[in-house]
Amino acid sequence: MRRITPLNILTAALLIWLGFGLLDDTIGLSQALWVLLLIVLVFIGDQVFRMLLGSLKRIWIVQMIFIAITVATAFAIWYIKN
Repeated sequence: MRRITPLNILTAALLIWLGFGLLDDTIGLSQALWVLLLIVLVFIGDQVFRMLLGSLKRIWIVQMIFIAITVATAFAIWYIKN
């Protein structure tokens, strides 16, 4: 049985965003490839967390912290550049 985790949800959301972006021609090929690379990295990260952490509760906590730190870092980099 497959367990749902935050990185699974993020992967699904990115795939949906990529699909709609390609259908609407709102994103180009270059950006689509970067998003596809991000999807692969998130999927691999999810698998690594699953191997390292046993319980579903720990996986959820660690992955939520990981997502929060990643978003905060990306926002800080964007804020410094602009």
